Amino acid sequence: MKFLRRTFDNLSIPVIAVLLGLVASSLFVALANVSPIDTYQRLFCEGFGPRGCETFGDLVFIEVENEDGSLQTVFSPLYGSGGSRIALILEQITPLILTALSAAVAFQAGMFSIGMDGQFVMGAITVAFLGYALPDQIYMLAGVSDPEAAPEALKTAMHLIVPLICLSAAMAVGAIYSWIPGYFKVKLNVNVLISTIIFNAIAVQLVGYLVNYPLRSDLNNIARTRRIDDTAWLIPFNRGIFADVEWFSGARVGIGIFIALAAVALVWFYLRRTTAGYEQRMTRGSSLFARFGGIPTDRAALRAMLISGALSGLAGALAVLGVERRIVDGFATSGVGFEGVLVAILAKESIIGILLVAPFIAGLNLGATNLQFGDIPRQLGGIIISFIILFSAMEDFIRARLTALFKWRPTRQRSAPDGEGAAA
Repeated sequence: MKFLRRTFDNLSIPVIAVLLGLVASSLFVALANVSPIDTYQRLFCEGFGPRGCETFGDLVFIEVENEDGSLQTVFSPLYGSGGSRIALILEQITPLILTALSAAVAFQAGMFSIGMDGQFVMGAITVAFLGYALPDQIYMLAGVSDPEAAPEALKTAMHLIVPLICLSAAMAVGAIYSWIPGYFKVKLNVNVLISTIIFNAIAVQLVGYLVNYPLRSDLNNIARTRRIDDTAWLIPFNRGIFADVEWFSGARVGIGIFIALAAVALVWFYLRRTTAGYEQRMTRGSSLFARFGGIPTDRAALRAMLISGALSGLAGALAVLGVERRIVDGFATSGVGFEGVLVAILAKESIIGILLVAPFIAGLNLGATNLQFGDIPRQLGGIIISFIILFSAMEDFIRARLTALFKWRPTRQRSAPDGEGAAA
């Protein structure tokens, strides 16, 4: 009974938070002279529904017309004629999951690092350069002047080696970039929140400079790096093994989602099943108590920052190798790392929670972007998302109100006073 009640509470509170966010944001939607119901239906249909979705009911089942003109009811998540928005969500949650894991690992060690943005873009710029420079060096050493005429055996080997080197390098750069503010905190007691904010700004400016000057590929009106070589490209499913499957059409989801899920499993095992993970969690609870208990708190904190940075660097690498293939000016200000921090906070740093929150945030972002195609200001989408996040962060308040509202106390029947009813 207690398990069922706890499960109900854990599931009902996020739903209530979403409903409260929709109710609160309806005022701004009404001020824009737009129907709140129509806006919300379009927001969720554009974010989570199939093509042709118009109502909340279409999110689950939708009627589609067959070639012979007959109508058929299909399960919406599996319907992907012209492409599925769930495939787009899978594309977007790959970096979100990794940056959220990065934040969770740092938070679990008591290091409130929000440097995921900087580590993300540093990892991205690393692979944006290595993705074409490394193949060029390999072709030169192999005596190949025309990459198109390179032997198939060489290309096959490069398809395996080049992405692996790029991913490893990005993780190393991200780890080092995260370790530095961690070292400042442990050795110099510099506030890690402030130092990571500064490091984010440094990374954004550095990447902007590199894209506009040393790594700029042409004189296009928008600065961009050279496109990575095909041997470094993590080919998305719609260009590779699922090229003929409409469900993946328009989405650049690929092997990156499996790498992200593997990272989820590894981080969970590290935090919950290893001595190092235990030391890290104890460091967060009480650093002084853990130190007197024989736990090397400084080492645990620095280790957490290294792992955190490596995960964010990996996210940046996958964004380039699997999706963008180059970095365009403005990429560094995309805010993917900050959204990852938000996902980790909303998920209460729970590994399972991250897997639930990341798709929801990605779908809302997708729906908010597409609101404009229905003659609805896209800014309303941002307002709605902000209110939903605000109420989601008020979980403790909502839980307390629910407890007070539904608190059940058994009424005890009072026993009759001695002597009463004896005559009867």
